[in-house]
Amino acid sequence: MFPNEIFSDIMKKDGIIALILFLLIFIDMFLNLYLVKISPLFLIMKNDTNSIYKLIFILLMDIPGFIAVIVVLKFRKQKINSIGLRRQGLKSSIYIGDVLISTFWVYYIKSKGFNIKLICDSIFYIIFTGLYEELIFRGFLWPRLVVGFGKIGGTILSGIFFGMAHLPIDIVFNNKTVFETFTLGNTSNLDIRGGIAVTLLFIFIYTRNCNILLPSFIHGIQDMLSML
Repeated sequence: MFPNEIFSDIMKKDGIIALILFLLIFIDMFLNLYLVKISPLFLIMKNDTNSIYKLIFILLMDIPGFIAVIVVLKFRKQKINSIGLRRQGLKSSIYIGDVLISTFWVYYIKSKGFNIKLICDSIFYIIFTGLYEELIFRGFLWPRLVVGFGKIGGTILSGIFFGMAHLPIDIVFNNKTVFETFTLGNTSNLDIRGGIAVTLLFIFIYTRNCNILLPSFIHGIQDMLSML
């Protein structure tokens, strides 16, 4: 579960950097969500099912995290393979991803028929949800937290962070209290306990071929099931 190639070129200080980066992303999520909530985009998203508005929203949420990771990689002089984007396992990841997506599409079209929303939502879930979350949490944060805080401590910490990242939308958009989300885990999305369990699952998938695309496809397909 801890193959050497995933942790090469990562130093102990990267664990602290990962910790700081997550806190910055977490704060940025709250700020962006509040800005969206007081903007016309929030009302449009609530009253319109147009995928374009959903895409605009997710871009606003994802871009800061992508930029932050790129800046850290450049600052630390680390290669792109240190976040799971490597040739190893690329073909098998794409093959499995194609099979899963094709299977989902066939089932969806048979039950609901073809529509352009299927394509838009597939891009949304595979790239802007699956790939983004896997790059951030399994590709970037997990190996650095493991090196910085140990195998067990770093893995649990990455799971806590993954669960926490799903809480701001409940607090801001669904008006749930911090006590409800952080203490009771009373959320409409993924809570901290669920975050740890899901993290272990996607870490296991990631370490099968050491390519972040494999869990990204599976993560995206899992979220796409909500379309059915």
